[in-house]
Amino acid sequence: MECECAECLGHDGPDPKIMGIRFFVLGAQFLVAIVGLIRERSWKALLATLGALAFFLTLPRYLICCRCEGYGQKCYPLYLGKLTSLYLPKVEGKEVSSAGAALELLTLSILGNSPAIGLRKNKKLLALYLLLTNLTVGFQFWHSCRHCAKYATDWRKDCHLAKLAGSVFDV
Repeated sequence: MECECAECLGHDGPDPKIMGIRFFVLGAQFLVAIVGLIRERSWKALLATLGALAFFLTLPRYLICCRCEGYGQKCYPLYLGKLTSLYLPKVEGKEVSSAGAALELLTLSILGNSPAIGLRKNKKLLALYLLLTNLTVGFQFWHSCRHCAKYATDWRKDCHLAKLAGSVFDV
């Protein structure tokens, strides 16, 4: 999976400055979500958020990251290949599962929406959370999906978001 693009060659993977910004925005998003849900005493939304996060880091990672040739490497989706290698073993001889992508979509939907539902009574926190969520998704699409659209040669080139990014960014 060694990418030959200028960014990957220059930084041995994604540009660490861009990834730092993405991690900062994602961290701020979850900080606002968790603190806001506790402050609003929205325990069901907090439980749904934490449960979705725990699920996101297990079965979808097993079905996607553990089977990907980028396992153990700093990949564009927030270094998930490297992160997953710290707690799940590599799966040899199996293709990346479309069921994993469906489960990932489901858990990301819950992760994005459950804090918004829990924060609906506090308009300021809700607005801040939604701003950070949109920045997170925007950075993912602009940085990761655009990269896959332009440089992927494996299963990632068939991803619907990579195809959309390819048409949006004309790559």
